[in-house]
Amino acid sequence: ALERKSGFTGSYQQLDQINTDIKSITYTDKSAELNSVNFYRLSAVNSCNLMVATSNVASNIVLNAQNTGNEILLQWNKYREWIGSVSSYRIYTDTGHGFTETAVTAIEDTTHTISIPAIMYTLDKGRICFYIAASESGNPYGITGETRSNTICIEIEEVITVPNIFSPDGDGMNDLFKPVITFTPASYHLTITDRQRKTVFETNDYYEYWNGSSNGDPVSQGVYLWFLRITTPTGKDISRTGTLTLIKSR
Repeated sequence: ALERKSGFTGSYQQLDQINTDIKSITYTDKSAELNSVNFYRLSAVNSCNLMVATSNVASNIVLNAQNTGNEILLQWNKYREWIGSVSSYRIYTDTGHGFTETAVTAIEDTTHTISIPAIMYTLDKGRICFYIAASESGNPYGITGETRSNTICIEIEEVITVPNIFSPDGDGMNDLFKPVITFTPASYHLTITDRQRKTVFETNDYYEYWNGSSNGDPVSQGVYLWFLRITTPTGKDISRTGTLTLIKSR
């Protein structure tokens, strides 16, 4: 008999009865509440319908994620009841190219934070997805259990921020100008002109910065115009324009 208990209190209820001589069985619980921690066990029942033996308990990991504005906070419950112990929690991330392992936490940890500015250029779409995996170690029977949480996705707002002042004076602070975007654009075009509309900088590369020069010569202090055209990963075309004040303190 396969039994399930939902949550940390209450009692086990029979989920299904399995009669087979097969050594390895895969069972999918389609009625489970995925956002709850569920516990499972197998009980051997004799011909008199009496329980004669009970297996170890298996549970699931429930992953939650929260966008705090500058960070993504991942939280999950500890895996419980393996005969052995959890060796680690592994975090898998999908930024648009499929899931890859991106972090490993200690077994005591049930939270992990990701800096949004640190990942914004890796995003191909306006969201990022995660799941947690854990493995068993130290099982006295030589069995290695594996478990994986639910998959959860966070929408990352397609934000464009353009500075309005920069000072390319070589002091190591605010020496370069570039729009800051929270996604990888499908297309990008930035043009900077002086007030007479003479182009001093132009690029299709969103990684490229303007260092305050034109054809290798530093431009004068003053106000410049910028024109930005971007296509977002979701296909939205954005055109913006504004002014930029270039200041030289030395």
